[in-house]
Amino acid sequence: MDLSNYFYDFTALAFAHFVALLSPGVDFFIIIGNSSKYGKLAGFSTAFGISIANLVYILLALFGITLIKDNESIFVFIKVLGSVYLFYMAYLLLRAPKRALFEKNDSLTVKSKKELLGYFMSGFLSAILNPKNSIFYFTMFSIAIQSHTPLAIQGFYALWMFLAVLAWDIFIVYLVNHEKAKVFMDKYSNKVDKVSGGILLFIAGAIIYNIF
Repeated sequence: MDLSNYFYDFTALAFAHFVALLSPGVDFFIIIGNSSKYGKLAGFSTAFGISIANLVYILLALFGITLIKDNESIFVFIKVLGSVYLFYMAYLLLRAPKRALFEKNDSLTVKSKKELLGYFMSGFLSAILNPKNSIFYFTMFSIAIQSHTPLAIQGFYALWMFLAVLAWDIFIVYLVNHEKAKVFMDKYSNKVDKVSGGILLFIAGAIIYNIF
């Protein structure tokens, strides 16, 4: 199996996925809320819950794409829909207003394993009850998977996205506990939104170009 054949697909998936992670969403604000108010352990537990919920959607999206990838016409249609969704995400990012990311909170600490489970569940429920996650991962797989992509490569894509979500969420927890990083994120988050929107716009256009 020549892995170089899948380099472009993986690069497009990894880049689009990472760019989407950069833009603050519901999960992001739950992580910074729990981290800034209750400490690192609460933040890590929340991040892990969010990552597990994302893994559920990743596996569901992978299974769904695997079922339809042998039907070329449906597969192309899904790719077009995925590109349209990326265009929509890009539009939202480019139009996003500047917003405050952090609120001042009195720092508290986690006192029990039961509380940690509560933060895990808050992260898990936030991500699992967000219907945009299912659309997002279906879009990601529609970008990267071709009708001839082996199951092992698909599994690698899924593992990569799960680990990327987990690593990014943990990184956010660390940032929340550093004042200079918080100031930097607050100052430049809107610029990141604009750049991310432009990149997603380019990726969506490239997908449409390759389809037709």
